[in-house]
Amino acid sequence: MYRKLVCLSLGALLCALALACKKDADVSAVIADLDTFTQEIVKRVDANPTAAGVDDAQKYFDSKKADMTAKLASIKNVRDFQVGEETKKKMLESVTSDAMSMSKLQIKYMRNSMSDPVFKSKLEKLTQDYVALLQSAGK
Repeated sequence: MYRKLVCLSLGALLCALALACKKDADVSAVIADLDTFTQEIVKRVDANPTAAGVDDAQKYFDSKKADMTAKLASIKNVRDFQVGEETKKKMLESVTSDAMSMSKLQIKYMRNSMSDPVFKSKLEKLTQDYVALLQSAGK
């Protein structure tokens, strides 16, 4: 009887540890938040492709930066064995897509940048800040 109880307890503990090690849901939630964050920045620039529109996007970025930094830091040390292959693939695709969305803003609004140096410098700063945020999560 005692041996059976010990085996069941040990089994339950191992199951609990295995579930605790899986971080797929945590990683997916952070990636979804990053997607939403990026889309909102792009939307604000697209809605008003002027220096004022970039200022609005920069204010949004600055207001959410600490939260996004903390969220990205929360998954920074997740090990390969803690997430499934599908989550790894989704994370890579999502981060790549988000980074490309930000980079495409400079291409999309190249004409605006050529005619408005203030717009150009603000858009470059916003893009650099975003890249720095992603890079800080990778270190």
